[in-house]
Amino acid sequence: MVNPKGSGLFRVPPLGLGYLAAVLEREEFDVKIVDLNVESSSALEESLSGEGPDVLGVSCAIGNASQAFSVINIVKTHFPECLVGVGGPYASMMGEAILARHPEIDAVVVGEGEVTFVELVRRLQDRQDLSDVNGLIFREGSKIKTNPLRDPIEPLDCVPFPAREMLPMKRYGENRGVLFTSRGCPYRCAFCSRPVFGRRWRGHSPDYVLAEIERLRKRCGVSSLSFLDDNFTFDLGRAGLILDGIISKRWKLGLYFWNGLRVDSVTEALLTKMKKAGCTAINYGVESVDPEVLAEIKKGITLDQVDEALKLTRKAGIKANVFLMVGNPGDNVKIVENIREFVERAKVDGVHLSLATPIPRTAFWSWVGKKGHWLDHDRRELLDWPVDDVEDAYPVFETPDFTAKQRTDAYRKIMKFLARKKLLM
Repeated sequence: MVNPKGSGLFRVPPLGLGYLAAVLEREEFDVKIVDLNVESSSALEESLSGEGPDVLGVSCAIGNASQAFSVINIVKTHFPECLVGVGGPYASMMGEAILARHPEIDAVVVGEGEVTFVELVRRLQDRQDLSDVNGLIFREGSKIKTNPLRDPIEPLDCVPFPAREMLPMKRYGENRGVLFTSRGCPYRCAFCSRPVFGRRWRGHSPDYVLAEIERLRKRCGVSSLSFLDDNFTFDLGRAGLILDGIISKRWKLGLYFWNGLRVDSVTEALLTKMKKAGCTAINYGVESVDPEVLAEIKKGITLDQVDEALKLTRKAGIKANVFLMVGNPGDNVKIVENIREFVERAKVDGVHLSLATPIPRTAFWSWVGKKGHWLDHDRRELLDWPVDDVEDAYPVFETPDFTAKQRTDAYRKIMKFLARKKLLM
């Protein structure tokens, strides 16, 4: 299995492939992972030496789709009989269109892949039909067949820990301690598609999470953890039990909630417990500081809740960071002054700024089609879609009251302001 090189700034273990490798290994298949974000192309060449793979699984997000297709072409050139399957956010989002446009790809895994991919490999090994493998889109001769979606995995504890031992963990440095303790999110933010984990929230048990952390400490030498959950605090009781377990074990870990907590789901008691467990920083998914925009993007929070969460977080002795976007539905040139005023008033510790970019199958995408104007970028395969949060990001649409130039200028001005304040994350 291969994780193609991406264009993002952060290099973290590809846990999606780690989970797949773990279930394949449990079923006694031979499996290897190559992460081209931290390994050279020679690692891929070495893995392909000899007889070569029977099945190649490639993880694919929007930001590395081009690189994924390049890897697949190389493998198919040398091993035309190898079955190539793609999974991940991009694959789940684009579906059968990938097979229609890329004859070198044989199958697409939609949604969670742990059960689907193992069934695919088992059927191929036994030369059986694929027509009842839920969650799979595949070629059958000249036809493309789309099977029904697979139900979300429950209970989540049946999935083994990611096979981190198959990854060069030391190469991820301080980012190696990432983990998911839950999957899914029931909220309906206009910009989010949740293409893999879906809307149904499911959490690992506290015992499972604590055992995975212990494994990270002992086998990977991890002293800090970054939680990547879409919604860690959806079940406050479960979150509290995980924190209680970390406290009781006296692990002295640094905890960082990178992927963003909701401001309406934290309490003073929870934050006090998080601090005691070792939490050093929390990123909050705020997205906008304009009440009308918050309503437009269906974030389901208020600025009063934002202010209260930031105040309680700082009171607990935890750094309070926020995610903000420029160019959401309803935004205009006032955003520059609005963010400056918010940052000064709220006294945030850091800001992760991005240029709002719609993706297919979201309310944001539909909104642009109705109220905006698409610019000349690839909406067919999104191969030039600026989803990575980098300084030279560019808009892919505009509206009459917020042109592409105004969006770009606003983004640059806020970036420079945050950099001067030493708040830019």
